Amino acid sequence: MQIHVSSDAHEEDLAELVATLHNELLQLDVDEVRPLRTGPPPAGARADWGIDLAGLAVVVNTSTGMLSRIVRGLRAWCERAAPRPTIRLEIDGDVVEISGASAEQADQSLQLFLQRHGTVREHK
Repeated sequence: MQIHVSSDAHEEDLAELVATLHNELLQLDVDEVRPLRTGPPPAGARADWGIDLAGLAVVVNTSTGMLSRIVRGLRAWCERAAPRPTIRLEIDGDVVEISGASAEQADQSLQLFLQRHGTVREHK
């Protein structure tokens, strides 16, 4: 899963938001949380890869409950963060973005996203 955070906050504040999210995700017993790689670094750079400081890659086991826990954790984190960030989740090319939505709209979008990935059964 890839998570990208954007906000009207200054770059340092955005970095702090992402660091807080990183720590909270680690508390969910995921396999790994790391910065997103953006591709090869510019010529002359000392690193092997470019890094997206506003993005995180989350590696999880195939447990169906884990994705739901991550999404619930993201929602809770987003509600507490100030200024409220935009969250973009991506799994295998499927993307959901939550920004400025009401809590109900965000919950509906995230539920549909989870359904597409087999972690929530539809209620009929």
